[in-house]
Amino acid sequence: MSQNKKQLDFVKGDLVYFIGYEDSTDYNRIGIVYDIKIRHSHFPLYEIYWFKDKLSTRHTASHIDLVYTKSITQLSDRVNDRGEGD
Repeated sequence: MSQNKKQLDFVKGDLVYFIGYEDSTDYNRIGIVYDIKIRHSHFPLYEIYWFKDKLSTRHTASHIDLVYTKSITQLSDRVNDRGEGD
């Protein structure tokens, strides 16, 4: 299946948490998806503007999650459950 046909995990304007990498505990980072890069990687890269840090970074879907659908305890469990590009 091509990347163009795969449904994106996030869309522009989504409010997200940073769930990080393994052993990361930085759940206070909240940002907004402002752009999506396709074809720059094997997976879509989501450009996030982080409010507290006043900076932007790119992440795969496995490093972020929606603020309004998960609690912080659920987010910490998800870090170890998701593989890259899920």
